[in-house]
Amino acid sequence: MGKSAKAAKRPSKKQNEFKKVAKAAQEGTGSKSQKQRQPIARTASGGVSKPKTTKTKVKLAASTKGSPPSGGAVESTASSPDSVANVVSELHGWKFSGAMLSVPRSSIAAASAGHMAFLAGGRLQNGTYTDIVDIFNSRTKQWTVSRLSMARSNIGAGSVAGRYALFAGGFDSNFQPLSLVDVYDTRTSTWSVIRLGTPLASPSVLDLGSVAAIVGGLSGDLEYLSNAIDYVDGDLRLSQGSLHKEFPQFGVAAADKRLGVGLFTAGYQNNRPGERFNDFEASNQTTVITAAGSSADFSAGQLFPFPRWGSGAAAANGMFAVGGGHTFGEDGSGSLTTVVDRVDVYDSNAGRWSSSPLALSVPRDYPLVQTVGNYIVFASGTDKSKDLDILDTRSGKFVENLQHRPSLYLLRSDAAATTVDNCLMIIAGGLVYQGANATASVEMFDAC
Repeated sequence: MGKSAKAAKRPSKKQNEFKKVAKAAQEGTGSKSQKQRQPIARTASGGVSKPKTTKTKVKLAASTKGSPPSGGAVESTASSPDSVANVVSELHGWKFSGAMLSVPRSSIAAASAGHMAFLAGGRLQNGTYTDIVDIFNSRTKQWTVSRLSMARSNIGAGSVAGRYALFAGGFDSNFQPLSLVDVYDTRTSTWSVIRLGTPLASPSVLDLGSVAAIVGGLSGDLEYLSNAIDYVDGDLRLSQGSLHKEFPQFGVAAADKRLGVGLFTAGYQNNRPGERFNDFEASNQTTVITAAGSSADFSAGQLFPFPRWGSGAAAANGMFAVGGGHTFGEDGSGSLTTVVDRVDVYDSNAGRWSSSPLALSVPRDYPLVQTVGNYIVFASGTDKSKDLDILDTRSGKFVENLQHRPSLYLLRSDAAATTVDNCLMIIAGGLVYQGANATASVEMFDAC
């Protein structure tokens, strides 16, 4: 393993390598070595292969603080969704409506603050980036259009203090990460700009209530993946820190702002930070981030039990659910990508991962995951079903409701999702599934 080091100027080969990483991040596929870029494994009937009874060997990262790994071989023991009679009637009241963005696009940054949803930036049909922001006000039911300070894509989006929407970093037209953060104040309807300590693309923004933590992302230097963590408090004061990880990580993130707790886990890590060529693998590192006034504390959590790429995550009532994604395995004919239906659950009160994972109704890769009231909702990430998988955090079980289960109207990938007022889920834009056409379609699920 190479030691962490910074380089003021990248050699041309390194620049080309980073462009590959940037392009992969834009496409929502992560960055993989050449031997891993293989077609998705499918069954004879055309469905996606699921590792329900087979063992997939997963190379674990070197141990960090927290519980030790359980071993190199991990077996999927996910259980099927269960019926939850006490919540079925609640789903009957969910209302569906549709709308259109001002312009079709993908790779949109989505956030909610102050009864408003923001769908910012992204990539247009012709591949160029945009500064357009579509804004929906849940009280007036009106759409308006605004603009970011700069056209860009792969922006980290979130909120803080229930008032500000944050749009952090991103790629400019030259695939260079940016340090700017556009801030929208929902009380004054004005924009301002603050800056990260490190230019980043695709960072995660965790709303911890009194403070937002901006973590991870692509750094554009020889680390490839960032160890930086920036904090933005309710007065828009910004401070910087570092996770100090031996292996920088591009993970998935979720926060329970009611508890002021966030999780940064899974995804992939660079085993050769500081070297000219990367060595990426699925990561088992978990970082627990807890609000502490205008800043936050972080610590290593129990290692993620089933490392994989392409998961999605959300949290409610102290339950963190990390679901879907894909693994790589060998079957004698080369590397295969296997999309999974597994959902790993972390209990923030107990500080550990459940030993009994759950299962989605279908395997999903890079799913959209949102918190809607007491539910964690999984959408998209598959061309096999338009149904939403709905996890009730009160029972810890998926809702099985075949007659009234909410579902998508349009299958799409590289879309955006956000939830307003903790009860209005909005899914917008993206690419028509397995196609190249950007869509302006907006689907709204109102559980308010």
